[in-house]
Amino acid sequence: MVRRTSFRPFAASALRDRRGFTLVELLVVIAIIGMLMAITVPAVWKFVQSAKEAKIMVEIDQLQTALQSYKEKRVGYPPSLAEANLSQRRIRFMKHVLVAFTNANYGTAEGNFNNLRNGLMSTTANSFTVQQYNYKTPGGNLQGLDLNTLDQAESLVFWLGGFPTPYNTNNQAAVSNRRLFGFHRDQDAPFKRDNLAQEGADPMRYRTDLFYQFDETRLVDQDGDGWYEYLPIASNANSTMAPFVYFDAESYSVSSSPTGSALNISLVGYPRDGDPGAADLAAKIGLAVPMAEYIDPTNANPMRWQKPESFQIICGGLDGMFSAPLTTELNRAMKVPVYPAGQVYEKQNNYSQQTALTAEDNDNLNNLGNVTVATAAQNAGK
Repeated sequence: MVRRTSFRPFAASALRDRRGFTLVELLVVIAIIGMLMAITVPAVWKFVQSAKEAKIMVEIDQLQTALQSYKEKRVGYPPSLAEANLSQRRIRFMKHVLVAFTNANYGTAEGNFNNLRNGLMSTTANSFTVQQYNYKTPGGNLQGLDLNTLDQAESLVFWLGGFPTPYNTNNQAAVSNRRLFGFHRDQDAPFKRDNLAQEGADPMRYRTDLFYQFDETRLVDQDGDGWYEYLPIASNANSTMAPFVYFDAESYSVSSSPTGSALNISLVGYPRDGDPGAADLAAKIGLAVPMAEYIDPTNANPMRWQKPESFQIICGGLDGMFSAPLTTELNRAMKVPVYPAGQVYEKQNNYSQQTALTAEDNDNLNNLGNVTVATAAQNAGK
């Protein structure tokens, strides 16, 4: 007779024989888990942050490509409307429209800009448009879009995507389910809007295609003027973060004093003077300005800008901030971030002192080298 022997795996037997961990063993296990978390969590967080940053950089590259396509089709880069001089800003706008839209002859003087602006805001049909371009205020009222309030973030969306979709004056419903309405296909009058009957039948039939397919969930109107800015990442409706901002090279501006000992930098930045809510917005997300390559306060021609023949696209980065919030016009005009030296030259010190970029500036992304400002500064120091 063969006697059967019952076998038990060693590990299972050992576990059954143990009544539990000793206090020392438990503490060792907890310590090991803690060490693993200390190593793993920062690595995972850094990976997630790097992935988000890489996604923003891809979109900056795509926006840059869209602006190149715009130039090829419409002769030149669109104006970013960053000029500190209001008359100069309006004249450049009209000159660009004349070149970009072939047969559109709205005129190129400042008075022509004012006529166009007033015509687009009029509630009655006129020589510029059949209907007003409007938007809905927080109070629910319809108000005309004002070309005067376009800024450097909104101009990026405007030239690549056209007007925001207007509302029907009868029922106050949006004319189209798209947030961007494009321009009119009529090359003689690209800024006009058709009558209600045509729009009701097929509102997009006579509108141009977009140069860039914006994620419409990231189009926002932070300063409440009806024009859209474009956020780099999704944001909830109640938060304020920095959008993509565009500066074309022709808007860069700087002048020196007669002695050359101090500079007077025109306020080329976002938000700019004249925007509704600009001061409040600057206090929340800081001020974006085009980045300079070099400043020498002793030189009669002290400024050399990055991308002097084309444009800059700047994003506030993952913190949604361009720079430390500044609440007064005087302070907002003081600082010029310098790339790639990674320094800020301060006007109140006659540029005799250099201070490091703020934490809000350090992670700013741009089309100047596919790196953050902080990384550019580190690379320059190697």
